[in-house]
Order: sequence, then structure tokens, then C-alpha cells
Amino acid sequence: MADKPGADWNIDERASSAPFIILILIALAVAGIVYLLVGAETSFSVNTTEGVLIIVSVIGAVIALISGVAWEFSPVNRLRRALRKMAPLIDQEPSETTKKYYLEIYALYLKMSEKKKKNFYTRVNSLRERIETHLKSEKEIERLFQKVDKGSLTEQKNIYLEIYKAYSGLPRKVQEEYYTHLVQLRDRLERGN
Repeated sequence: MADKPGADWNIDERASSAPFIILILIALAVAGIVYLLVGAETSFSVNTTEGVLIIVSVIGAVIALISGVAWEFSPVNRLRRALRKMAPLIDQEPSETTKKYYLEIYALYLKMSEKKKKNFYTRVNSLRERIETHLKSEKEIERLFQKVDKGSLTEQKNIYLEIYKAYSGLPRKVQEEYYTHLVQLRDRLERGN
């Protein structure tokens, strides 16, 4: 199931290189501390240059760790990753699935300050509009399939064209659900039944 797009959706999944950069900075700070401790005299004093460097290195490592963790788990960064992950799924997954993902994305969006929301408004809004379009197309197809058996052959062919137009606006997995019905309808109309 992990092969399918969207099967392993998780908003908190690490997709950035920030953890690696943070680990490298911490490793460098720790290496500097160890080097200074090994090179320092046995009597440790804050007044020595090595003592001051050790304290500064420890404080720097702690600040790098705290700021890196805060940045990695911030709503802005999590929203950015979720939007990047959602982009290829929107035209693949069923509307109900993408709707669920959108609600998670929107919850992250609401956690941000108004200033930061401006940067993401267009992307979040266009995502919502695309999901709405898919839902409308799906409802339109269902309505038209119920209506297609009524009327003359010409009217049925016109309804088929409307169905096909709505079908082309659906995500791929939803298209798979309607494909056999669409082919059967086309065959029946071609035979004139």
C-alpha cells in the first residue's frame, strides 16, 4: 500500500534537509568542545581562553538545537511540506481523501499569524477550489447518469457528451470508477439502443 500516492499521508513527515544541517552544526560544536576539553589543562577555569570557548560552544550548540527544532516543527514549515506533498495527489486521489488532507492543511494554516497567512493564502485557496471542482464534477456525473436513460437518442448522446466533459475533470482514481459505465454507455449509444 505504500507504493500508492497518498497511501502514507502524514503531515509531520520530515521532508526537509534542516535536521541534517542541525545535526552537523551540533556535531561541529560537540567536536569543538571535545577538542578544547582535551587540549585544556586539567584545572578548568572560566578565566582561561579555552574555558570561555567551551562555554560559548556549549551555549551555541544548545541555541542551534532549540532554534532548529522550533523551525522544523513550526506551523509554517509543516504547512509548506504538506502543500508540497499534496500537489501531486490532488489530481490522483479521490475527492473525499483529498478533502480530508485539505482539512489538515487548513488547520495548520489557521495556526499561523495573519502576516504569514498572506504568503499561503493563494495556495491553500486554490487547493480548496480544485477539490470543490472535483466534487462538483462527481455530483454532476452521478446526476447525468441517472438522467441518461430518459429522452430520445439525440438527448442521450448530448447527455453522454456532458458526462464525458465532467469525467475529464475528475481525479484519476475517480475516473477509474466511472470508466466502465462510460464505455458501456458509449457502446449502447453507438448501437442506437
